[in-house]
Amino acid sequence: MDEKKRRKIAKMYNQYANDIYRYLYANGGNKELAEDLMADTFMRAINNLDKFDFKQPRAWLYTIARNLLRDHWKKKSSLNLDEELEIVDPSDGIEQIVEKVLTADRLKQTMDKLPAKERDVVALRFLQNLSAKEVAKIVGTSPENVRIIQHRALKKMKGDL
Repeated sequence: MDEKKRRKIAKMYNQYANDIYRYLYANGGNKELAEDLMADTFMRAINNLDKFDFKQPRAWLYTIARNLLRDHWKKKSSLNLDEELEIVDPSDGIEQIVEKVLTADRLKQTMDKLPAKERDVVALRFLQNLSAKEVAKIVGTSPENVRIIQHRALKKMKGDL
């Protein structure tokens, strides 16, 4: 691999690794899985550099991560989503910590009820703050369809929450 490509990969890693990890952790349910899949995401990116247009690295990396996560889920008969998200701030009081954990638990249970595509759209749009256009590239649909899926998912979630 030439030096120019190495710098581009390093830049992508520095810029997007935390976001990819958070996406995988939020959707995979545990740290070890998220770490493994994040490493696999960047290895797959490195192995496919010749097919990559560096104009939209974020969408490309999320697509790889999403596909790896789906492959993992297909191999496992059930998901392990019992671990809590790391939402505790040491400066919070006990009441705030309890409320955050309860809210995260309700949100996780509600999202688990959504079909996979709706769950992906909600996670990417609101947990990762991606635009509808970026989400559309990742899930393989149009930005307009992302907005429709998002609307339906939020409507379902509102009913459950």
